[in-house]
Amino acid sequence: MTFVHIQDCDDGWLAGQHVQLRVFFSSRVFESHPFTILSPPPGRSCFNRSGMILAARVNGDWTRELNTYTRTEQDFSVSTSEKRTSDQRVDAPVHVMIDGPYGGSSVDLGQYETVLLVAGGSGATFTLGLLDDIVYGCVKAGRPGGERTTRIEFAWCVKSFGHIEWFAQMLADIATLAAGTSLEIHFSIFVTCLCDPEAVPFIPNCDVKLERPSVYMLLRETTGLSPPPPDAEEEKSFLIRSHGGGGVAVCASGPESLTVETRNAVARLGVRNALKLGGVVVHVESFAL
Repeated sequence: MTFVHIQDCDDGWLAGQHVQLRVFFSSRVFESHPFTILSPPPGRSCFNRSGMILAARVNGDWTRELNTYTRTEQDFSVSTSEKRTSDQRVDAPVHVMIDGPYGGSSVDLGQYETVLLVAGGSGATFTLGLLDDIVYGCVKAGRPGGERTTRIEFAWCVKSFGHIEWFAQMLADIATLAAGTSLEIHFSIFVTCLCDPEAVPFIPNCDVKLERPSVYMLLRETTGLSPPPPDAEEEKSFLIRSHGGGGVAVCASGPESLTVETRNAVARLGVRNALKLGGVVVHVESFAL
C-alpha cells in the first residue's frame, strides 16, 4: 500500500468522496487514476493531521511502479541522512495533480441509530472515511447535527493478516477515542488466506477471524435480529431483542461480488423487519483494486 499525502489541501471535500490523481514520476505523467480520500477534511476528522491522504494498493502496473518509486526514494533518503533513525518514516517528495472531488455517500449516517460498514480489501478507504466522519460528529464535536448513531459495526475482509496493518493505527485511534462514550464501535476483520498469521496488530474491541463473512448474518447480528429460523414466514417477524427502531444504515465498498451480496442481504431482511428496525438504507461502492 502506498500512501499519498497532499499538503496544503485541507478542505473542499466530504467523507467518502474520491479524486482523480496524477503523479508526476517516471514516464507515467499523463496517467490519472481514481482514489478515495481516506478521511474527511482535517477540521472534521478524528486524526490530528493536515492535508489530504490517499491510499493506493499495489495492483497493476501503475500502482506497482508508484510503490517502487516511493521505496527507492525512501531508501535513498535514509542512506543520505545520518541523523534519521531506522524507525522514522521517510516521505518521498513528488508533484501531483488532483481533479475533483467526485461521488460520495448518499446516506447521512448520523440519522441512523445503527451503522454497518462493510469493506473488501482497499475498499476500506471508503468505509474508513465514513467511520472517521461519524465518530468525529458523535464524539469530538458533541453531536452538533443531532446525530442519533449509538452503534457501529466495522467489518473488513482482507486476503492476508499482514494487510490489517494498512489501517490498523487509524482504527486503533478511532477505537480509543470512542471508548467510554455514548458511541459503541466494534471491529470485525475477516482473513480469507492463512498468510502471515503472526502479523496481527492490536486494535481495541476487534475480532480477527479466518473466514469469509456473510453480510446477511453480519446485518442480523448488528441489528439484534436472531438467526433466521427454518420457516421463512416465521423469519419475517421474529426478533431476539428490541432494537429501538432508530433505523439502520448499511454502506459497503469492495469488489462487485461484495456490493451485490450487501444489496441482497438488505433485501432479504424483508419489509416487516425493516419497519421494526426503523427503516434500512443501503449505499454501495464498487472497487476494482
